[in-house]
Parts: sequence; structure tokens; C-alpha cells
Amino acid sequence: MNLSKYKVGTRCHEEGTGMKVRRKWLRDAGILVIALIAIIGIAAAEQGRDDITTEIEAVTGAEAGAWETASPDSDQQRGGYRYKILVDDTVEVTAYVGDETTLFIPAYMEDKAVTVIGPAAFKDNEKVQRIYLPQGTLEIGEEAFAGCKELQDIYITKTVERIGERAMADCPLLEEIVFPEAVSSIEAMTCQGDTELRQVTIQSGVSGIAEDAFSGCDALRLVYGESGFAKSYAQENGFVYVDMERIREEGNRVW
Repeated sequence: MNLSKYKVGTRCHEEGTGMKVRRKWLRDAGILVIALIAIIGIAAAEQGRDDITTEIEAVTGAEAGAWETASPDSDQQRGGYRYKILVDDTVEVTAYVGDETTLFIPAYMEDKAVTVIGPAAFKDNEKVQRIYLPQGTLEIGEEAFAGCKELQDIYITKTVERIGERAMADCPLLEEIVFPEAVSSIEAMTCQGDTELRQVTIQSGVSGIAEDAFSGCDALRLVYGESGFAKSYAQENGFVYVDMERIREEGNRVW
């Protein structure tokens, strides 16, 4: 028996078996590496998605925070009044949605002073008959009370400094208006179309009156104090003028 052939055959068989084992190991190792790469890729993708989600949440949260910060400036409501907080931490009345006929507008909302009656805040109100502005009001916006068909009286506090265009236009039952001393100008069409307006008190602080401020006010008489500006305006526009001093001295006989 040739043992050398046996040994060679055995060695070849062992070598062949070892090769198979190594190939299998390499194959298994390769599969393991591919699996690890896939796992790492999935983890990275998940991390990226988490990062994106975090960024989106951060942006969304920032926008929500900004909205919450801005919300105090948006319209809010107390009773029948809608209002907003201004940058100077005072209040502007933006609308009235109640059904009262006599209104005493609050001087404070949320412990903040009411300083502005906003543009068109009471425009075309069909019920209000009497309005009393609070002390501390500084401004009446454009068309704030325009078209209030039932409005008969409006008390404008002496703190008011500005009254916008058409603020009290088309109020056919309004008979008298007293402009405060702090108002320096009566704007265009302020009382246009107030057909029953008979008496307007213009203080000495007024230094400008728009030509059409009282257009359509055919029953109007002007009452004025110390300055001659309103007298000139009345004469130029065909209104009756009576000096305040004469009213103080003569009372109703002046008419």
C-alpha cells in the first residue's frame, strides 16, 4: 500500500475542506458586514430624521411662541367691547358688538388705560343714542362714529387731541358737538351730513378747519371762544357765528 499517496490525498482533502470553511467564513463575514452597514445606515437615517423633526419642532415652536407673544395685540373682548393692547401698553377700542343705547366707554381694560377709539369702531351702529368717552382718551379714529343713525349726544372728553376724518359723519340726529381745547384741527368731512347739527363749540386751540368739515350741516350755528379763526371760518362758509363771551353775558338772548 502506497502511504504517500494516501497522505497526499488526505492533505488535499483537508486543504479542500479548509478552503470551503474559509470561503464559508468569508461569506458569513461579508453578510455580517453588509448587515452592519445596513444597520448603521438605518440608524443614521433615523438620526437624520430625528434631527429634521427636532428642527421642525423648534421652528414650529418658535412660530407658536411668536404667535403667543403677538396675541395680546390681537382683538380681545370685554363685555360688548372689542379692543387691542397697543405698543405703549394702552388700549384701543376696535368695535362695539353690544346692544346698549347709552354707552359709558370704560376708562380701563385689563388695568390699562383706554386712549384710542379706533377707526370705524362704532360705524353704522343702529342702536346707540348716547356715548360718553372716558377721561384719558387721546384720539378718535376715522369714521369712528360715522353712520350712527340713532346717535343724539356724544360727550368728547377734554383730553382728546385728535379727531379723524368723518369721525361723526352721517349722524342725522346729532344736534350738538363740543370740540375739546386740545384739538388743533377739525379734519375733512368730520360732521358731513349731520343734518340736525345746530351747535358746535370750537375752542381757541383750533387753528385749522377743513372746508368740507361741516358740509351738509344746513342747520349749523358756530359757537366760539377767544380766537377769531372760527369767526372767519363761519363768515366764509355762511354759518351764524356767536362769541362765547356774549353767550356768557347774554345767555340764550344772543340767539
